[in-house]
Amino acid sequence: MNRSSLAVSMAAAVVLALQPGTASATRGLFTYTPPPVEEALQAPRVGTCYTMDGDGPAENQTRYEAELFRGANCSGLDRVLRQGQRHRNAVFSSARFVGHGSAGGYFSYSLAPLPEALENPQADRCIDIRGEGRAANRTDKVVLLFSRPGCPGTANAKIYAHERVSHSRFESVEFVS
Repeated sequence: MNRSSLAVSMAAAVVLALQPGTASATRGLFTYTPPPVEEALQAPRVGTCYTMDGDGPAENQTRYEAELFRGANCSGLDRVLRQGQRHRNAVFSSARFVGHGSAGGYFSYSLAPLPEALENPQADRCIDIRGEGRAANRTDKVVLLFSRPGCPGTANAKIYAHERVSHSRFESVEFVS
C-alpha cells in the first residue's frame, strides 16, 4: 500500500470514528450542556437525585424518564424528558430518572395507631405517605424512605425487598429497581 492510499484509508477511519453513534451506542446516556461544553451522564440510577447544572441542549437516551428540576435537591420540577426526547434549551439544577410499572406485592407500615398498606404501588414515582413505627416491604423492589413530602434529595433510609424494620419515620416513599 502506497502512502497516498494509506492516508486516504486513515482519513476515512477518522471520519467514521467521528460519525454520531446510533441509538444503541448512546443507550443509557443523558447529555446536557453546562456552559461552555457538553457533558454526559452514563447509565444513571433510577431514583437518585443528581446535582448538575444544565443551560442549553439536553437529550435523554436512557430507558427512563428524566425529571429536570430548578432546585439543586430535586425540588421544583420544571420538565420531564421522555426516553429519546431532547430539548434545545433546558435550564435545570438537578435531575432524577424514573421508570414505569409497579412494585409487585405490598408495603405495610404504621401510622400510629393504625396499620396501613399499599398494594402493588407504582414504581419509580414519589408517593406522599406518612409512616412512623414498623414497616414491612413485601414487594419486589427496594423502597426509599424520605423525611419530607415530595421525595426531595437523597433518601434517609431504605428497606430492601422482603425486609422488615421495627422503627421507621417517613413523609414520602419511592419504590425503585
